[in-house]
Amino acid sequence: MISRVLGLEMPLVEHPDSRRPLYPHQAAMLEAWNAHSSLLLASKTGSGKTRAAMFPVLWHREYAIAVYPTNELLRDQVRAVEKIALDEGIRAEIHRPDKPHSPHADHVLIPIDAPLLDLWQRGRTRSRGEALRNLLSRERPRIIFTNPDILFNILSAQYHLDALAPLDIYNTIIFDEFHLYQNVELAHALMMVYLARGLGFFRRVVLLTATPHPEVRDLLDKIIQPTEISSKHGSDDTRTRTAVHDVYISPIVAAEDPVDQITSRILKALPDLKRLREKNPDDSYIPAVAIVNSVLDAIRVEDEIVARDFDRNLIAVIRGLSNRALRERAGKLIAVGTSAIEVGVDFDCDLLFFEAFEAASFLQRFGRAGRHRESHALMFVPPNAFEAMSACPESMDRSSFERLIHICYPLAEARPWFAATEYGLLAAASIAERLFRTVQKDHKAGKQYLSRFQQRLDNIFSAYAAALGCDQQLLSRVEAKVNYSRNGNPKMSWYRAYLQLERFRTSMPSVEIHDWLEQARRGNWNLGTYEIDLSALLRRGRNIRRNTKAGLTITGVGSTRRVHAGESVAHLSRGVPLRTSVYPIHLLQDGLDTPISGWLSDTDHVFTVVPRADVDALIDWRLTCFEAGSNVLAFDGAALLLIEIYRRRQELSTRVL
Repeated sequence: MISRVLGLEMPLVEHPDSRRPLYPHQAAMLEAWNAHSSLLLASKTGSGKTRAAMFPVLWHREYAIAVYPTNELLRDQVRAVEKIALDEGIRAEIHRPDKPHSPHADHVLIPIDAPLLDLWQRGRTRSRGEALRNLLSRERPRIIFTNPDILFNILSAQYHLDALAPLDIYNTIIFDEFHLYQNVELAHALMMVYLARGLGFFRRVVLLTATPHPEVRDLLDKIIQPTEISSKHGSDDTRTRTAVHDVYISPIVAAEDPVDQITSRILKALPDLKRLREKNPDDSYIPAVAIVNSVLDAIRVEDEIVARDFDRNLIAVIRGLSNRALRERAGKLIAVGTSAIEVGVDFDCDLLFFEAFEAASFLQRFGRAGRHRESHALMFVPPNAFEAMSACPESMDRSSFERLIHICYPLAEARPWFAATEYGLLAAASIAERLFRTVQKDHKAGKQYLSRFQQRLDNIFSAYAAALGCDQQLLSRVEAKVNYSRNGNPKMSWYRAYLQLERFRTSMPSVEIHDWLEQARRGNWNLGTYEIDLSALLRRGRNIRRNTKAGLTITGVGSTRRVHAGESVAHLSRGVPLRTSVYPIHLLQDGLDTPISGWLSDTDHVFTVVPRADVDALIDWRLTCFEAGSNVLAFDGAALLLIEIYRRRQELSTRVL
């Protein structure tokens, strides 16, 4: 059964500042640019959000920082903005460690993630902070493309105070795919914006999203009061342009393990993929994209199609647990990956194979099709979704299709309420606290300056809490705990440990490993080395070892292992923050010790323990928790969220009683 989801035809308007007709929301963004300090653009995937946000920056020759949730999207967007500038006759050049920009460029485009920052530092400067200061310089207008982790470390002065100094000339900060910020990361992102503006940086905040969560929107109205611009703006011009092309859809009832279904469909399409690649040799084009829910399934899809004579060198691998060099798409027949593909990355493809387990992810993945041409999407869906799609008319518009998906699939809760809780406020306050402690270490800062600066940070935080609607009693309790921490109170030693972690995300810290099976798969030593977060390593890694030459090694990744702390936490208090240096936690893999089971005790981490029965129904895959007898435990930022989930459960139980 094949139906058609109609493309998106959008009206055009002429604007005197642009060489080409714009969509109404792009023109509206230009008009609103200097009239508002906060802008929220909510527009469908493929409707030109990047041009809407970046053209005003280029046109006004502004300094800007653009923040992307993944490095894959970050690098993709640098190329997209270079093309936008070219279309508009603006000389914008990408500046990389191996490619300096021309002195005649109107705008410099600089991608910065952790690996690139290391390359900028190597052989050029003494530290990351010095490298960042040079990249953020006032030399000529520039757009910095980075991720929230780098921004987090800049604003909390973890690289060096010198990296903060140039920010006063950066007019605009842009957050793309803002709907992906949830839970602790949402609280961190909001505080970063509020702190930066309180310090005089980023006079304009621009948020881009395809699917704004209603509760998050309410929170944004409290914090930054954004003026909303949407693709619903009209035009008197009768001309239109195809923003997104038609997508033919083939729903397929997914088996419990859909890998065999997906691989057989890919192999069946192989002759067509070869024909399409011969017809279109352009590097930006790839005939097919396959997106599955787990890294293990992505590996299995790749291995199974290779076992049936699909050339591995014709597969772009875009997932975790792999070397970044494998992501190159030029000349490939198919991209195989996970959620790393879905986050806004621009694919020019004919065929899309995918599965998904919740509404936002489904629509993100579906949005990879139809961006440059008519496409065909083969969707592996549960029975209820298959029945609903089978009843679809021969064709339907995109809005109707999106409504159908929201009926068929759950919408993951963003938990914006966490920002206004005690531990949500403590997580937010930690950014300003880290900044103050760095300033405090600066030998040039006198006592009077430090006192004034601390008061300024305290005022910014108090204003942030008030904007969230927090009552004075809660604010006083949080401020008291922060002061106890400053004064060395033993009860707040966990907070001092939390400040040392310097992490934006709630995922576990990453370690570099060498994967012998991946090396054999690629036939290359270097391609067998990649980064993996600690929880994924313990859950998936096989035969974890330490090797004198290769360091930490595994022999591939496999099915999920049982990762647990046993009953060793049975005596600990429930729902309070604790430290691994005081209460060492050993995470076991299927009951066995590994070389990294005690790794969390090497560095002081924060953790909490709560009864599993109280929170099981309230936690999902986004919150990394581990079994501990009849309890569950979580670390660092995830621990703070788990405490508040546990508290909410207790409050609910009290009300019921």
